[in-house]
Amino acid sequence: MKQRYASKKIREGFRGQHLVVLPRAIVAEGARHPLLGGLRVTDVGLFPRAQGHEVVRPQGAESTLLILCTAGRGWAQWDRNERHEIRAGELLWFPAHRAHAYGAAETSPWTIVWVHLQGTELEGWREWLGLSVPGGVLALSREGSREMTAQIEEAYRQLESGYALTQLISASVAVRTALIGAGRPRAGAASPTTVERAASTVEWMREHLDRAVRLPELAALAGMSVPHYAALFRQSTGYAPVNYHLRLRIQRACQLLDATLLPISEVAEETGFSDPYYFSRMFRGIMGRSPRAYRKWQKG
Repeated sequence: MKQRYASKKIREGFRGQHLVVLPRAIVAEGARHPLLGGLRVTDVGLFPRAQGHEVVRPQGAESTLLILCTAGRGWAQWDRNERHEIRAGELLWFPAHRAHAYGAAETSPWTIVWVHLQGTELEGWREWLGLSVPGGVLALSREGSREMTAQIEEAYRQLESGYALTQLISASVAVRTALIGAGRPRAGAASPTTVERAASTVEWMREHLDRAVRLPELAALAGMSVPHYAALFRQSTGYAPVNYHLRLRIQRACQLLDATLLPISEVAEETGFSDPYYFSRMFRGIMGRSPRAYRKWQKG
């Protein structure tokens, strides 16, 4: 059954709240700046234990809104659909110019940090978070929720101190950092312990750069099936596990070429390549030039 939008206005703020709403002239200036055109903060704040909090926007907002529930409970609607109950650790994404409503639960009202955003990057960030075009809700890990809260509060601190270009850019950087963390890895895609087991193999890879590895070996280290491990690892890093390890080995080879006078054949051996010609082919494929050309290339 669809819920009807209802409106309740709060005449006073919430005890302990803090927020910054940028002058729209500043927002318009930011839209024209090359370092803010992609992502800029227009409003940001914190509402603790927001008893009676309720917002209804039949036409949506002029900017995209992110709300993170850090404690208590609330509810949210998108495009006049059914209400979703919201719990601590859940991130809400409301795209600009789309009808939505949200509010605190009557008992155990939510505490939220929130930020309004504009910019050309927002569609990319929505995809990064794995959310649908109309928006939605994303469950974060406890660590992810803490990190996002800290970054949104950092954006607030920056803008509270003024609207200089430095503060505007710093606030945008803080929000980007928050979004990166929220999308990697996502709670609900796998249990935290499972994700951690997949990610832990990266450290093992770093300690074993002197040889090639096989996918079943890595999956066994993580205690998972090969398909499950490979999918989680790619979700976390963007690379297949064996390809990621190869790139670490080539990175180590670059360090040896830069910092030592070892012959290329010995660099190859140090990084687990018994065949120098195969090493050169793999090196060129990743670095775009041969080991010899890389060593001669002026850097810094």
